[in-house]
Amino acid sequence: MLYKRLIFILFLCFILSGFAQTNGKGKKETWSTAGFDFYIGGGVYLADKSTANYYNGAPQNEVNLNLLFDNTYRFNEISLLVKNNYAYVDSLWLGEYPEDMSYKVGTIFGLGVKYKLNKDWGIALNYSTVKLTASDVFLIMFDLPPGNERNNYAIEYLNAKEERSFFDLSVSRLFHVNSVLKPFVELGLQFNYLKVKSFQAVIEDRPFDMLSSVSSNYIPGQTNPPNYRNWAAPGYGLSLTGGLKIVFNESFSLDPAINFSISSFGHSDNLYGFFTGFTFNYNLMIRLVMSDLYFNKK
Repeated sequence: MLYKRLIFILFLCFILSGFAQTNGKGKKETWSTAGFDFYIGGGVYLADKSTANYYNGAPQNEVNLNLLFDNTYRFNEISLLVKNNYAYVDSLWLGEYPEDMSYKVGTIFGLGVKYKLNKDWGIALNYSTVKLTASDVFLIMFDLPPGNERNNYAIEYLNAKEERSFFDLSVSRLFHVNSVLKPFVELGLQFNYLKVKSFQAVIEDRPFDMLSSVSSNYIPGQTNPPNYRNWAAPGYGLSLTGGLKIVFNESFSLDPAINFSISSFGHSDNLYGFFTGFTFNYNLMIRLVMSDLYFNKK
């Protein structure tokens, strides 16, 4: 589905570019004075899968599948679920862990403000947020009766949901190619905050909360203490944005842009074992920009 979104974005930019060129003839040069720009935007976000291994259920991770399978009561529940769907199963055990844990394409939303020092240079502060889903499958293995040629495994699922927030403080440069089309670049420092919203193992359509399995040992009928842990952590990075300002008039423009970031996430014991190395992520966004000249005309 990603290629369809990219085609749609490119097609929209092409149409708007033609519209702006048609309506921009004879107008004075715009975005050439100092002042503020404000924007709201949205697009798609593609995350590096390196951090997704935090959710692969492997025993070296703090949150792992052994928390379920080594718990007698949980294992009995899992065995019952599997045997209800595979009547020929006698004994079972945890098999292969996910081999390609990765994120689905996320939808990103952003707000920003830029102060134009002059017609070329400015300082921008951007805020954006994105919700991501990491998923893959793992296997539960079991013995087969003699002569049975069916699969000796059941395919189960791991699903995790993240929320990432970003603040980017950037230096921007606008190139006045003509009065309608103006390329721009932004280079800045990034401060991010990642929060794990949920992490589940889905076994035979039954979800098991992996996060609560860390804080308490499940015993049927026993009240478990609340999980007060904040599964979140700050991080940092660098960002580079390039785009094209399509000017409608002196007050409004539409700015398709692509952002590349080198980010490090999860710097807290709240996310013990989270991959904190630098990862490469990027997003495509369309911004609707309003100049403060809009207010000056009032």
